Formats: sequence, structure tokens, C-alpha cells
Amino acid sequence: MSSLDATATAISRTHAPDLIPGYRLESLVGAGGMGEVHKATQLSLGRTVAVKLLSQQLAQEESFVARFQKEAAALAALHHPNIVSIVDKGSTASTYYLVMEFVDGPSLRERMRAPQQDPQETLRVMLQICRAIEYAHNRGVIHRDLKPENILFDEQAGDLPKVTDFGLASFLEDTSTRFALTSTHVAMGTLSYMAPEQRVDAKTADGRADIFALGLIFYEMLVGELPAGSFEPPSRRKPGLDPRLDRIIANCLKQLPADRYASVTELIRDLEPLAPHYTTLRPAKLNRMQRVGRAVRKAVRVLLQAVATLLVLSAVGVLGMAYLRTTERRVPMTPGNALTGDLGPASADRLAGRLTSSDGEPRKVVLGEGPDKPSLLVSGRPLELNDRKLVFPAVEGQSRVGLMRVDLPGMRGDTARLAARVDTLRPAPTFFETLQHAVLHDPLPDSEVALLLMSPDPEQKRYVALVYGGAGTPIRLEWSLGEKQGTMLGPDSPQGPVELELAVDEEGALVASLGTKGDKRPILEPLQLGLNWQERRFGVAPVPAIGCIEGICQAENFSYQVKTLPPKPAGAVQASAAVRVEAPRAAAPPPVKKPAPKPAPAPKKRSK
Repeated sequence: MSSLDATATAISRTHAPDLIPGYRLESLVGAGGMGEVHKATQLSLGRTVAVKLLSQQLAQEESFVARFQKEAAALAALHHPNIVSIVDKGSTASTYYLVMEFVDGPSLRERMRAPQQDPQETLRVMLQICRAIEYAHNRGVIHRDLKPENILFDEQAGDLPKVTDFGLASFLEDTSTRFALTSTHVAMGTLSYMAPEQRVDAKTADGRADIFALGLIFYEMLVGELPAGSFEPPSRRKPGLDPRLDRIIANCLKQLPADRYASVTELIRDLEPLAPHYTTLRPAKLNRMQRVGRAVRKAVRVLLQAVATLLVLSAVGVLGMAYLRTTERRVPMTPGNALTGDLGPASADRLAGRLTSSDGEPRKVVLGEGPDKPSLLVSGRPLELNDRKLVFPAVEGQSRVGLMRVDLPGMRGDTARLAARVDTLRPAPTFFETLQHAVLHDPLPDSEVALLLMSPDPEQKRYVALVYGGAGTPIRLEWSLGEKQGTMLGPDSPQGPVELELAVDEEGALVASLGTKGDKRPILEPLQLGLNWQERRFGVAPVPAIGCIEGICQAENFSYQVKTLPPKPAGAVQASAAVRVEAPRAAAPPPVKKPAPKPAPAPKKRSK
């Protein structure tokens, strides 16, 4: 897994307009990890183009230059109305550049922020995106970084969606080493839109990884958010959607590549019948009579569906119907979003524990037993201390999330260790939950517990969380540290309780481990936080916390410790440097004869 420092920051300085021969840079339109994109004018033809400049820092690294050249090769091999075309490429004394057609329109991400989306318009856009990816796959190019930000709309060309940014593309039939940039067991792309196999080893991911990303984008366009866990079908999240879309998206989002569509062509074959009047143009606005006719037809259809639904639900019983009408549907939540969301005002509490201080600052805190009573902040669900265990008990109503933070700001150090023995329990479902699951196929909620390092300021929403969801579910590490966000999936969890640990070493590498002492083993790739990681990643010294989502969560042997390393002696380095500089001027000292070693005394005889 790539570290947090694997990409460079965006360039902030400006460039001279005549930096690229034959082009005049007009304005900066975007910046990212690899460089900048400028709106420019091609002087020979007087047309507007987009110039992508590689960061001057990355231009010194062969791997990034090769990736930049790889994007040019991918674009040069593709000529499709729904793919941004390349115009030119080259290099200057300080950097490399690509010249592409300029798409003067919003991205799919900006379009998705509109309050209401027309399903037919969504289907029109999705089909054209699929056509572009089908074309690329047929020419041996896999995109591997499909996401809404990489799809632009050319409004002057009939609102055509165009796929761009092939910087992580791979060539299916290229057996040379010219563009072999992906190492084994390295994940590349955007985590939120990665296929499971791409997270583990991007080199072995094939075109089915793009199909997984297309399924995520399609679901997000229809529902308004990415699916998580055992997600609900889109037709149940948005009434009125064609239920046939549920199966199509489910086939795209299978965890195993072999269970997905074998090709984008098969995906298109299932999508096209849902749009019999498919056109590449955006649908024209309806006049008043057409809108009234459509509204009447929709009202009749909704009425008929409601009547049919009432006839079916009448067999369930009046009590069950009343409960289902008043019970809020439980939508799966990712732990990071759930635990950093609005949980209401926090209440102060004190539980038994131990505090260890050094230089007037706390260095270690243990919860569960001891003469001290550390201060805690509890949000959402209540927290109890039961037989030296921290317990979030099951509660009635809609309180689904609980968070406990240790209120000890200023625990500064170069290294840190957070550990606890955790477990989750799902209480037996009530009659109404069983009824809701049987009638509406609403999945029973999963119970999850998380160890967290998080900023003491809730508004910052900076955290690292190690999440355990019970036996058989993968342990995962989530982080959100400013612009750096991501998720790593680990092995399937054993039967609880389990020992979890987050440890940051002297180099700022965070390692997640499972087990204790001789049985402890790392379960995920190290997350590189870097030196001075507390202020650099969290803004201030983070606080330890434990969170619970659904069910019953408990933790024992909860401890957090930080250590400050002694400063490295600067004088030793300077002294050695001085010796190396002055050594050629001084004559070599004569060798010193060492005295011969004295013979070892004979062993004394033992008297009988």
C-alpha cells in the first residue's frame, strides 16, 4: 500500500506564458499530485487546448516520467468521441508536458451535486461512459482510475461525457518493460473506487476492475452516495427506479472478478434495453403539456404500485405495518463517517484507571482499574464499566453510534502505542426486526468496534481507526488526515475477543497488529505518517478513543502510551566531518607498538 507521502503536493508557483514552444499558457485550471493543467492557446492554429505539466520535482524521478509518458501512449492509442484526445507531447529544460483537447464543461462530480437527477439522463451518460471504456479495453488499455472527477462534459459538443486522466492505465498486450510501472502487491488508484483485487495487487487487475468502478459510479449517480458493506439495491433507496438496475449493479460489484461481467460489452447489453430511445444527445426540455402528461402517467403508476403494496402488507398485520411505517430504515455506515459525525453534545465522565506522567505531562493512561480517575468524553450512546470492561450496551431507539475519547490533551511524543482487547455482540433481533428482515429483506445491522487516534477538536475530523466487525469479517484500517484519506483491508477476523494494537515507531510508521506478545503479528501494510506525525497529521497531539456502531461493544486492557525520543547528538556528526576534511593535511602518526599479551595464569589445583 502506498504511503501518505507517496505523492507530491500541487505546484503553487506560476509559469511563464511562453514556457512551452508553440503554445501560450493562459490560466491555471487544475492542480494535483503529479502536476498542473493549464488552459492554453496553440499559436499555429489559434485554438484553445489543455496543457498538462509534470511537477518539476517529479520530473526528476524516472518512474513518474515513465507514468507521464504512459498516459500519452494510452491517449495516442484511443480515438473516441467519449475520450479526451491528445494533441501533442514534449519536454522543456525543467519538465515534461502533454497537450490535450480542452473540455470546457463541468465534471461528473459537479453534475452529481445537483439536488435531483433524471434516471433517463443518468442512463444516457452511463451508456456513453461504458462505450468509451469498451473501446479502450478492445484496444488493450485498462483505465484503473475511473471516478467522477475523471469524467468531463463537453457542453459545446452536445453535452458529451468524456473520460480523461489515463495516468494509471495499463496495457493488456504490452509485454515489454517500457511501461511496466506497477510492482507486484502494490495498490494504485483511488481507494474509494478500487476493486478489491486492485487494492491488493494492481498488476494483476484486468478490465473487470474498471467494471467494478463503473458499478460504483452508476450506484452513486442513482442514489447520491457510494455503496458500503451490504448495500441496499438502488430501487429501494430511490423509489421509482427500474428494479432491473439492481441486478446490473450487483453484477458489477461482485467481490470476486470471476463473478462480475466478463466484459463491458456484456454490461452494455443489459443496459441498452432500459433505454429503448437511446441517443447521444442530452434530452430536450419538455413543454408544459408534455410535463403534465408525464406527471399524470407517473401518478397513475405510483397509485397502482401503492394499491398492490397495501394488498401484500395487509397479510402482515396491523401491528407490523404500524411498526414498519414508523421505523427508520437503517442505512449501512462506514465507521469513519459514523464516529466523526454529529453525535450530539459530549458528556464528561470519570472511570477507574491509572495515569503516568513525565516532565509534568501525561505519558500513559490505562482504563478499567486503578486509583486514578481519568477524564473521558462520551458521545452518542452511554458507556459503562462492567468488571473492568468498557461496555457500550444495546439501547432502544435510533442511537446507533457511541464514542469515548480520553480527555487528556497534550500527550505528546515521538512514538505511541494504543492497545485493547475488544469484542462485539449482536443482541437477539426483536420480533419487529425479524419481521422487517423477512418482509423487506432489510439486512440485520452489523456490529463494529474501533480503536482510534483522533484530533481532540471534533471539527477537524482527523483520525486513524482500526475496525473489528466480528468473526469472518475483514479487519480494516481507515484514515482521514486532511487531504489524505483511505482504507486498507486486512485478513478475516478470528472469533472474538481479539487483541488489537496501533503503534507508531521512531520513523513515523503506523503498524496495525493482532494478538499479544509472542502471538502478535502485523496484519496490514505500514501507514507512513512521517516524522513529527502528531502535529503534521493531526494538527495537535491526538487523543485515544474507542467507538461502537450497532449491537454491543466491549473493550478491556485499554491503554495508550507515548514516548519522546532523546535528541540526536549534533556534535558527533560535525566532529566526524571535521576529521574527514583535515585528515589529508596532517601527517600520519607513527604506529604504536602494542605490548605483547601476558600469558594467562595456570589454573590452581584444587586441594582434596
